[in-house]
Amino acid sequence: MFKHRIVLVGHGSISRVYLKALEVQPNAMIAGVVGRDANRAELFALQHGIPVWGTDLAEVVVRSGATAAVICTPNAHHYEAVLAAAALSLHCLCEKPLHITLQGQREMIEGCKGSGVKLAVSYMRRFSRHWQLIKQVIEEGKLGRITAIDATIKHYRDPAYYDSWHGTYEWDGGGPFIQQGSHLIDLVQWLCGGYQEVTASRMYRILHDIETEDHGYAVVRYANGAVGMINVSTACVGMGRELIEISGTRGSVSADFNGIVAWEIAGCEPPLQAEMAMENEELFTLLVEDFLRSIEEDRPPFVEGKTAAITSELVHEIYLKAGAPIVTMR
Repeated sequence: MFKHRIVLVGHGSISRVYLKALEVQPNAMIAGVVGRDANRAELFALQHGIPVWGTDLAEVVVRSGATAAVICTPNAHHYEAVLAAAALSLHCLCEKPLHITLQGQREMIEGCKGSGVKLAVSYMRRFSRHWQLIKQVIEEGKLGRITAIDATIKHYRDPAYYDSWHGTYEWDGGGPFIQQGSHLIDLVQWLCGGYQEVTASRMYRILHDIETEDHGYAVVRYANGAVGMINVSTACVGMGRELIEISGTRGSVSADFNGIVAWEIAGCEPPLQAEMAMENEELFTLLVEDFLRSIEEDRPPFVEGKTAAITSELVHEIYLKAGAPIVTMR
């Protein structure tokens, strides 16, 4: 059996999720880890039984025999990590968002294409059974013509969260619209087959002393003709809510990250919630499994770079339309 030899580029908190997802893949092993600090990379490797570590990707690849890379660096650093890995003929699974600039992600996509390697992006919620069912219902016309689709994610992040690279344009690329909201925004544009335009947008700084927004709104017209509002926040103390509400000429359905919340579709019975339930760990496992299979079967990953790029394009347009955040905190 062919064994995928994976190198982790970056070893922050998200890398531990990939450790678990890769541990259950019978045809893969984590062969190396790369970090900015040699001592920290070594400590991480020793803690997790990774045989090779270092600060130079090319050197680690030679020593480990790596065939693919999982990019776990901060948002702004996805660019150099993916391009460096592609130049070494490594297939790439990149954390979301693909990049914080449109030019950067275009170069990443072209770099992987030119090197003949796969580029997958970690919008793993597309693997959720209930979201796949809702997409099928939309595409089969059971909701009729889609008229409206509204999306909300209201979270709270304490000040300590922003005592880092979070909430900066240089490293994060923005606030919750590009960070916490990107999974939600990806689902909406994926369900609708993309988007046409952002008709209105406003960003606010209502709670946190940061340079980006911590709360905002956008109104979007999607490729299927639907219109809808997106509300994203990390300034809602005591809340942890995500919801997408979809209405068509034959009914409506709403769902959050955990499952279906409401289902009113003429002539279409709702699924059993127990059949839809999935944990985050399972979604990451499916993401990694599909990535490895795309290499073996020489096909595009389920969440490939060029489709994931649409989400970054939408977020970019939302920010352009909004301009600088309006400060309301006192």
